[in-house]
Amino acid sequence: MLIIIFGLALIGFYFCFADYPSPRLEVDFLDVGQGDATLIKIPAGPIILIDGGPDNKVLRRLGENLPFYERQIDFIILSHYHDDHAAGLVEILKRYKVRNLIYAAAIPSSSILKEIGLAAQAQKITPLALGNEARISWGEDCFLDLLNPTSLGVKDDPNNSLVVKLDCRSQKFLFTGDDSATVEKALLSSGRDLRTDVFKAAHHGSNSANSEIFLNAVSPRLLVISVGADNRFGHPSPKILERAVSLGIKIKRTDHDGDIRVFSP
Repeated sequence: MLIIIFGLALIGFYFCFADYPSPRLEVDFLDVGQGDATLIKIPAGPIILIDGGPDNKVLRRLGENLPFYERQIDFIILSHYHDDHAAGLVEILKRYKVRNLIYAAAIPSSSILKEIGLAAQAQKITPLALGNEARISWGEDCFLDLLNPTSLGVKDDPNNSLVVKLDCRSQKFLFTGDDSATVEKALLSSGRDLRTDVFKAAHHGSNSANSEIFLNAVSPRLLVISVGADNRFGHPSPKILERAVSLGIKIKRTDHDGDIRVFSP
């Protein structure tokens, strides 16, 4: 009897503290192989997922980074429609309660987007197709800015991705999907404040982006590269690694470090 009572006490103690919302921002760059998936936990606020990786490996990563009883994702943001960013979202939409789905408007027909749309329809989600820009706020010191690069006059390109900047608890994160140097130039010309603490390298560290002038403007202390081991694309580019080192930027890679977790102070 004493053993049973002690066991119940431990369970009660666990749930008491497990349910208590963390006062810190947490951003988890998930190791999903050659693809992108980033989990964001806003302090005492929503759970956000940017992209879902190339397959169902993301489900295991979510299980490892969320409490087992957490079955809701408040926002899914799909940066663009390549399978390595989008394919894992189909099964997530079937297994988690998703409240909001955001993706870029005015895009060509995509088979993976149709699958995602059907899964969203089954949940009765009305997706937001973003054509320009939007801000989602949680109090005065925590907000998420989203931008469709076509609103800057950038021509349609399959790699064009929603630009997402998180500013929360004195920490700034920038996500640019697979955006190319063309989008980077447009962002620089727009006069926007691009400075950030953590930058998720564009296009898995490809030399088609992550230009020196852009990295200088963003001026991150940490460059996170979401990439699969020994991938056939040669990502990340040695030139980008050398560039980051020359600029004094610390590098972390999911193929070397696994999931990369960043907390606010």
